[in-house]
This record gives sequence, C-alpha cells and structure tokens, in this order.
Amino acid sequence: MRVSLVAWALMVTLPSFGHAEDRSAMAYGRLKAAAATITSPHMRAQTLDALSVDPCAYHRAHLSAHDKMFILKQLRTAGFIPDPAFVSDAEAQMTGVFPKLTRDPSACPGLAQPFISAPGGNGGSHHDWPGGLVDHEDANLRIGRDLAATYEAQSGVPVDMDTLTAAIIWHDWGKALVLTWRGDGTLTPEYYIAGTGAHHILGLAEAMARGLPANMIIAQACAHTAPVGGDAQSVANWLKAAAIIARVDTVPLAADVPSRECLISHAADDNWVHAEVAVQLSDAVLARLAPRYGFDPQDQRVYLTRFRHVVLTAIGADRLYGLWQTEGDDGVVRAINDLKLVAHTDDKPPS
Repeated sequence: MRVSLVAWALMVTLPSFGHAEDRSAMAYGRLKAAAATITSPHMRAQTLDALSVDPCAYHRAHLSAHDKMFILKQLRTAGFIPDPAFVSDAEAQMTGVFPKLTRDPSACPGLAQPFISAPGGNGGSHHDWPGGLVDHEDANLRIGRDLAATYEAQSGVPVDMDTLTAAIIWHDWGKALVLTWRGDGTLTPEYYIAGTGAHHILGLAEAMARGLPANMIIAQACAHTAPVGGDAQSVANWLKAAAIIARVDTVPLAADVPSRECLISHAADDNWVHAEVAVQLSDAVLARLAPRYGFDPQDQRVYLTRFRHVVLTAIGADRLYGLWQTEGDDGVVRAINDLKLVAHTDDKPPS
C-alpha cells in the first residue's frame, strides 16, 4: 500500500520546524491566487477546482474496465503506445494510462495524493520531493509572467494572461496523478504516451474533459515543445492522444503559426533545465553530509523519508544549489542546521 508523504513529511515530520510547511503552502497559495486572477469564469472555476484539496479527475468519470481496454486499443491503433509483447507490458500500459485513483470508478474519481504533496519530477529528476510540484509550477508561472511582460514591452501588444496562466498551471497537474509516493520514499514510474510523459497527456485529457478552451489547451500542449517544423506533429499527436483518453470528439488543432502564449508556455517550462542541475548537485551534497546527522544514504528508505526529502521540501534544491555555489558545504550545513533536525529513533513511517 502506498503511503502519501504529505502525511509523512509535510504534516508529521516538518511542522516540528515549520519551514517546509510554510514554503510549500506559500507556493501553493501563489498558484491559487494566480488562478483567481483568470477573468474567464469557466476557466477560472475549473483551474481553481483543479488546485483544490480533493478535485475530481473528470477524464476518468464513470470509466469501466471495458472503456479502459477500448481506449488502450485506440491508442495502440494510432501508434501512441506499442502493442504489448508480454502480459507485463499490457499491465504497465493499464496502470500507466490509468493510474490508481480514489473513488474509482465513479462520477468523481479523486487523486491518490494531495496536489501539494506531489513531486515535480520523476525520481532522480528535478523537483522530486514532496511539495516539488508546487515549487516547479510556481517557478514556471513566475518565468511565464516575466516573459509575457518582456514581450508586451517589446511589442506593445498584450499577451493573453488568462490563457498563459491556465496553461502553465494545467501543464503539470497530471504529475499528481502519475508520480505517487511509495512507502520507502521512492516514486512510481511514469509511462510514456505518444513519445512524452503520461502526465502531459493526462493533463491535456483532463483539460479537455472539463471543456476548457482550445487555445488554452494548445498553449498547455506547447509546454513540452514548440509546434514549429517537425515538432508540430508531436504536439498534434499529444492532442490526439489526450482526446482519445478524454473521450471527446473534437481535437484542438494548433495553428500554422504558434501563438505567443504557446511559445511562452514552452519557454517557461524550461525551468526544469536549471532545476535538474540543482537537484543533482543537492543530491551529491546531501549524500555526503548525511552521516553528520546520523543518516546512511545506503539505507534508502530512512535516508529518503527522514533526511533527503525532508531537507529538500524545507529548503528546495535551488536554494541548496545557490548556497553551495557561493559558500560550499558550509552554507548547506548552516541551512540544514537551521531546520533543527532530530536524528530518527524509529525508522518506521508513522502509521
């Protein structure tokens, strides 16, 4: 049985010093505040609902086992997932396209974990700690808004901030679906659909199921690549795959010339490039420093759940990266010491 690290790290371990709870809550609050600025009533309501504590995954509403098999068949026929060679391949497709949800099947299947506890990347990748998703989206939104302001200043023509804001928030929403925590602090693997991570396709499917406007969904799809030259086909395939999963007849079509909102959405998601370096550096430094605090990196479960994830949730890899670059290990040690961590006496996760 999977253990949600929101109960484990954010709500149990971290309130003892408060930093992570405050940091994640502030990023989460900024996302909701940004969603509240969307002027389109339907887009605003749907985006705020997606950020709520227990949103419905409407692309999975009333989905039977027969429906799931039919969708997988359609995806295979379209070439978006391969024909399974073994039973294990078929099982991986089923769980990869239809990750475990609560209240499933029903009119309102729910996320297996709160949005605020989800990671922002796969294990070993950027923002792969509890609360990493809100960190990642918060950074992307800041970058997107700054870029929009730059292009507005250059052109004298406003960017559609409703579309851009919603597209950035919705793009990685699916990570709360596909990247769920195991009890040992590792993450479930992400399946690939139409050549990209399932979170991207499932987020698009959810936006389609909620009836969000085509221009926003296209800008959302642009996050993984700009639809220019040969990459235009990739974006078209992602939209088609999402429409199959969402069971909608109308597939949004990207224009021959991509919108500014599309291009800014793509550029904003490039935050992962910086964040990837930050987390790799942080992992190396934390593994080196862990014995000072009574943790052995080889004892993966205890190291991840009691030290590595706790520190990164509280401080973030970007800050650790900056501290190490300017002050070396001493700066990182000082930041960890400020958390007043207590070495574990019971390596079992709270029940």
